[in-house]
Amino acid sequence: MAEKPLMVGGQAVLEGVMMRSPGGYAVSVRRANGAISTVDVAYVPLSRRFPILKLPVLRGAVSLIEMMVIGMKSLDFSANEAAADEAAAKNPAPATEAGAERKREIPKSAMIGTVAFSLLIGLTLFVVVPNLSAHFLAKVGSGGQTMYEEHAPVTYNLISGFIRMLIIVGYIWAISFLPDVKRLFQYHGAEHKAVSAFEAGRDLTVENVQPFTRLHPRCGTTFIAITLIVSIVVFAFFAKFLLLVWPAFGDLGFWPRKVLLILGHIVIMPLVAGVCFELLRLGAAKRGNIFLRLLIAPGFWFQRLTTREPDDSMVEVAIAALKAALAIETVSVAENQSSILPAGNQGAEG
Repeated sequence: MAEKPLMVGGQAVLEGVMMRSPGGYAVSVRRANGAISTVDVAYVPLSRRFPILKLPVLRGAVSLIEMMVIGMKSLDFSANEAAADEAAAKNPAPATEAGAERKREIPKSAMIGTVAFSLLIGLTLFVVVPNLSAHFLAKVGSGGQTMYEEHAPVTYNLISGFIRMLIIVGYIWAISFLPDVKRLFQYHGAEHKAVSAFEAGRDLTVENVQPFTRLHPRCGTTFIAITLIVSIVVFAFFAKFLLLVWPAFGDLGFWPRKVLLILGHIVIMPLVAGVCFELLRLGAAKRGNIFLRLLIAPGFWFQRLTTREPDDSMVEVAIAALKAALAIETVSVAENQSSILPAGNQGAEG
C-alpha cells in the first residue's frame, strides 16, 4: 500500500511564507540583505494529544483555532525580522542585539486577547452586520414592508449572504492596492505553488515549482467562499428550527427574536466551519468530483483576488519554509531553532 502523503499547508507573512506539516511549522522570510531567515517549531496538534478532537467536523473547528494562533506567531516572527532590518538600516547594532530583537515573542495573554478580538471582529462583520443589514435593506426595498428571517429564511439569508460576500470582496479589493499587500499576495501565490509541487512529487526547486498554478483547493480563501455558501443553508434551517422546537419564539418582539437568531448563528458558526473544513479536505482529495468542483469553484474565484504571480525569489522563500517544515517530520526538534540562509540558497536545514 502506498504511503499516505503528508498534509502540508501554510500562509503568507510579511516578506515570507509560513509552512505547516503534521509535526510543526516553519517560517521563512527574505531579509533586507537578500538572505533568508528561517525559524522552525515542533508542534503536536491538539488532535494528536486528545484523540476525540480527530472526529470529523470537530477537528475542523479546532484546526482553525490552531491556525489562527500559529498564524499570529508567524506574523510576529516576520514583523520582528522586518523591524530588525529597519533598525539596522538606521543604526547598525551588534549581531547579539539583533538576535535578541528577533527572539521577542508575543506574550501568551496578548496572543489569547488578539485571537479573541479577531474572532469578535470577524463575527461582528460577517454575522451581525449582514443579518441586520438584510432586514433593513429588505424593508427599504419592499416599500416599508418588513421581511422577517423566520418567515422567509431562504430569501433573507440569500440577501444576508450576498451582503457578507460584498463585505469580504470589498475589503480584499480595497487593500489589494497597498504595495505591501500586493507583495503579501505574491507570497501567497508562492506558498500555493510550493505545496502543489510537493503534492505532485516534484523536487522542490524554483524551476519545478514556478510552473504550478498559484491557486490551491485547500486555501483559506476557498474555505471562506465555501463558508459563505454553507452558512446560507444552515442559517435558513436554523430559523425554521427555532420556530419548530419553540413555537412561542414567534410571539417575541422583533429585537428579542433578532438577538436570539444572531446569537444562534454565532453559536453554530463552529459547526458551519467544521463542515466547511471537511468539504475543503474532500474537495482537495477528490478533485475530479463534479459536485465538489462546483462547490469549491467560488473559492478559486476568490483566490484570484488574494494571490498574485510570485517572482523566483519569493518561490525560493516558500521552498525554504516548506523544506524546513518537512524536516521537522524526520528531525526531533527540542526547541525553536533559527538559521540565516545565504542569499540564493534554496533549502533550509532543519
